[in-house]
Amino acid sequence: MKSATRAGGLATILHSVPAQVRYLSLDCFDTLLWRNMNLPVDLFAGLDHPGGGMETRIWGETRARRIIPYRDDRDEVTIDEIYENMLPAGTAEERAAGIAAELAAEAAHCYGFAPTRDLMVDAKRRGLKIIIVSDTYLSEPRLRGLIAAAAGQAVADMIDRIFCSCEYGVSKAGGLFTHVLAELGASPAHILHVGDNPVADQKAPEKLGIQTVHLEQFDGESDQRLRQEASIASLVDPTTRVTVPAYQPHRAAIALRPDDEPASLLGHDVIGPLMTGFADWIRAEMDAQDAATGKATKLLFLLRDGFLPGQVFLARHLDLADRAKMVEVSRFTAAAASFTDTEAIERCILPELHMGSLAVFARQLLLDRDEVNKLKNVSKRQFVKAIADPRRVRHIVRRSGEMRDRLIAHLASHGVERGDSVMLVDLGYNGSVQNFLAPVLERDMGLTVTGRYLLLRETTRSGHDKRGFIDDRNHDLKLLHALSESIALVEQVSTLAQGSVIDYRRNGTPVRKAAGVKGGQSEVRDAIQKACLDYVTRADAGFVRPAASDTADARRRMCVAILARLLFLPMQSEVTLLADFSHDVNLGTDDMVRMLDLDDATKGLRRRGLFYIKNAARMYLPGELRDHGLPINLSIFASRRFGLDLRKQDFDVGAVPLPVMLMDADGDHVVIDVDAVPTIDGFYQALIPVGEYDYTPGIQLGRIADWVQVEEASFHSVDSFLAAKENEEGVTATLFYEAMEEAAPGLHRCTGEAAFVLAPLPAVAKRGEPMLLSFVFRPVITRAEAQQAKPRSVRAAA
Repeated sequence: MKSATRAGGLATILHSVPAQVRYLSLDCFDTLLWRNMNLPVDLFAGLDHPGGGMETRIWGETRARRIIPYRDDRDEVTIDEIYENMLPAGTAEERAAGIAAELAAEAAHCYGFAPTRDLMVDAKRRGLKIIIVSDTYLSEPRLRGLIAAAAGQAVADMIDRIFCSCEYGVSKAGGLFTHVLAELGASPAHILHVGDNPVADQKAPEKLGIQTVHLEQFDGESDQRLRQEASIASLVDPTTRVTVPAYQPHRAAIALRPDDEPASLLGHDVIGPLMTGFADWIRAEMDAQDAATGKATKLLFLLRDGFLPGQVFLARHLDLADRAKMVEVSRFTAAAASFTDTEAIERCILPELHMGSLAVFARQLLLDRDEVNKLKNVSKRQFVKAIADPRRVRHIVRRSGEMRDRLIAHLASHGVERGDSVMLVDLGYNGSVQNFLAPVLERDMGLTVTGRYLLLRETTRSGHDKRGFIDDRNHDLKLLHALSESIALVEQVSTLAQGSVIDYRRNGTPVRKAAGVKGGQSEVRDAIQKACLDYVTRADAGFVRPAASDTADARRRMCVAILARLLFLPMQSEVTLLADFSHDVNLGTDDMVRMLDLDDATKGLRRRGLFYIKNAARMYLPGELRDHGLPINLSIFASRRFGLDLRKQDFDVGAVPLPVMLMDADGDHVVIDVDAVPTIDGFYQALIPVGEYDYTPGIQLGRIADWVQVEEASFHSVDSFLAAKENEEGVTATLFYEAMEEAAPGLHRCTGEAAFVLAPLPAVAKRGEPMLLSFVFRPVITRAEAQQAKPRSVRAAA
């Protein structure tokens, strides 16, 4: 029979059990009882001790385990001894109360693992006795009571004997199985032991001849991902692991995942629990709206991004299929249907006018091709004046009313009727569609309109009835803003393979633009979505019954940690899977933006260092920088999440002096040392002052390097450069090399200490503001290293 199994195969291991086996021996924790949290010590977070229960409880157990072996000549301790050492000045009543609180917490956070229960049922059917062999500080009566409380009395009643390490003074690895064999009067061949610990549950019993099956809870990547989710949960909400555990209700379902394909890892283990939590919250919000309005709320999932949330909702709550509809309403069509007057037009256009092209805004206002061409090249102030012209306003309002009629016809084709109570459901972030449509739908159709979103981060309080599964009721705006920066990733795995709606026919049939997403991307997205729906179908399959702590709040906490981990600490498999994804800007244009540009991000980090990433605006920067190590992405998250006031000088550490000659127009010169600060991969950046293009710099590379790689040299305005604008590229410098031989593109050998590179001022130089030269280089072999490599006699002669 197998010596190891994943959770999905656990219930069938007795199908090939040897005939002499008479006992099924089970480990308890993480085999029969699982906890609704990442680590066993998370349990202590909710205990009421000054400063937090986790550390206090851990220190108490550590102290007991240090003392008991010397005092009583045994290696295992009881929970009573732990509390004696944790509360040495406490009364017997205080210690008893603490133990009772801990046992209650165990009962609340533990649940029976269904595949293990099924294995026990099969064992009883075959006539086997069942024993529990556990490394625990709980006595047999306490552990049996916990099993009954967490997994049910029926599970506890199947257990014939329980062996607890604290009652024998030795652990499983230290000899507990010897006592088990003696008390049962059994030979090793009579026992099959199953557990998750490779030492305590496999190596130790196998030394005695006991046959074992190792329960492999998680593959390596899943274990790492769960640890990182729990870690980032503490940054998301500092109460985590202080007053509440790092909840992980999805652990059992992840253990039961049928395959380890990258799309399954992302879709099943990450997007699956995120969307399932969202769907259950939508159900609760719908029920509340039903009660408030006295009407049956109709759910309108907004395509395209609402596609996967809608599919998950239907799979999770099939009984509500007749009340959940997929409607095609984009930001473009919602805005186009909202122009009732000049104020409505300006409310849509002015906040976004600082970015984007005027042609896009003109098309948003439903202007025809000739009007777009007339306005696309005027100044923005002229554009605003032109669209406020009363005749043009009347023209826009009329076309908008026609668009609104067609959009209403589309809603009607999906069962929306006058006077209905509707809930718009989307991934969200600002709820722009609701902002545009709610006033006109309430006025023209008498609808009650609410909006419910996965993540809601309103930059302006709209006053509309909006909520987010993740919003400011539980989280501060800094966190919500941080989560929204790379949220396009979730959009791309949630959408469907069709173009965005840009209009409707008179009967409400959508008119879509051509889909711009590549076929390969669609295939990967479809596989992710299939895996997500697979999770939905087995989300509860691992529970004999869910833990009492598996509440709506625990699921929300889990989902925020899942989302933050995905966005800021991606796995390598996730980066590889998404490497070729592009993002549809979806503003009535055909613009596509790459989700990941690994080479460009590395170049930016190499040329600008950590200060660059603090303010870089990219689609999925943490994914691009994943190969550069956890510290960088963890720094990005901390900076974004807490809005840290970090400045360039805070990042400039480990500088080396770089000699630079500055020459003016009269031929006078001065030599200064400029600090060159490390970026990554051994590169350094030196910011060389050139005044208002007053000085020509000569960088004396020969003084510090024998071989050097030059990465970049460009002139910049000091103010714009230090503002850390990622797209501030500056003017590329034309370099002249003296006493330097180019061995490969950018790689030079300095023939002596007099070697230098000259960066003449650009022909486009304009005076009026301080400028600098950003010079990025890598000393491949330093002057000191080259000198050290010479024979001693040569160094002495030199």
